[in-house]
Amino acid sequence: MKEETAMAAKSKHIFIRRASAEDARILSDMGELTFTRSYASIIAAKELASYTSRAFSIEQVGSELAAPEITYFVALAGTIPCGYSKLGPTEPPPTVKGANPVELARLYVLPERTGMGIGTELLKASLDAVVEQDYRSCWLRVWEGNDKAIEFYRRWGFRQVGSELYHVGKCSETVLLMIRDLARRSPGND
Repeated sequence: MKEETAMAAKSKHIFIRRASAEDARILSDMGELTFTRSYASIIAAKELASYTSRAFSIEQVGSELAAPEITYFVALAGTIPCGYSKLGPTEPPPTVKGANPVELARLYVLPERTGMGIGTELLKASLDAVVEQDYRSCWLRVWEGNDKAIEFYRRWGFRQVGSELYHVGKCSETVLLMIRDLARRSPGND
């Protein structure tokens, strides 16, 4: 994705743009809300609150936005923020063997906005950035009970390469590890 500040999703009035430092509060709030709603039924309330207060604090998100190696995209329905994604280089688990991998660490859509194509547009922007930044593969973790998300990623060419426990405080849940290999762009295909 070039440095344009926004791209329109066809016929959905969804716009995706790179997030900036000014988006820290929005991303913090959306992250905490979506994570809490997604996992409140399987993670103890105390553990969930402790995790989200750290992982989605404005300070944490702000420092990630300032890191040049981390890329955030924010989705807008008109002018209303409704989702985001986060890419960053991390040390992948041993079963993730893609060439030059980068992690899709978050792809969150507000619960009341699911089914509107927002996740699709965020994933498109994220995968474009993966190629643009010269990574050769993209990997992610997805909770094994999230059948809808697993099927979504499979439709986009991700394949399961393992599983591991994901710890939120004293709670542990199994997540699937998925990866998609991506080709480099040819010259002239920018």
